[in-house]
Amino acid sequence: MTMNAWVASFDAVAASDTVGLELYDIDVSRWFDALKTLKTEHNFARLEFITGVDRGEGECEVVALLSDANARTIAVRARVSSGQVVGSVVDTFPGAAWHERELAEMFGVALSSGPAEHLLLANDGPEHPLLKSFSLIAEPKAR
Repeated sequence: MTMNAWVASFDAVAASDTVGLELYDIDVSRWFDALKTLKTEHNFARLEFITGVDRGEGECEVVALLSDANARTIAVRARVSSGQVVGSVVDTFPGAAWHERELAEMFGVALSSGPAEHLLLANDGPEHPLLKSFSLIAEPKAR
């Protein structure tokens, strides 16, 4: 499958990026299959990271950065609404476990692998501190 075929297969939309990185927007329901296909059919075998960006109003973007053996790097991005579940890619990229825990704990993103163990925050610690709605102790109320 060519990269153009991957784009068509996953209804990916090439997005502009100021740093010259290939960036593709996909539907969150295609997350797992899209990343697995990039690894198995396009040799993007290295997962650099997965992170989230809180866009407010109960929406978050999930972004994965992948590289191949020739140092070609692409980013895949999906918008996640509150209540949507993101397909876990841990079986495809074992190193994703840490990144997915961070998504769950810091941003409140639900993953198909189930609730993440609290490894980053204490069990009685704050809930999802990287969300814009999180109130800092020094602030009288949420932003």
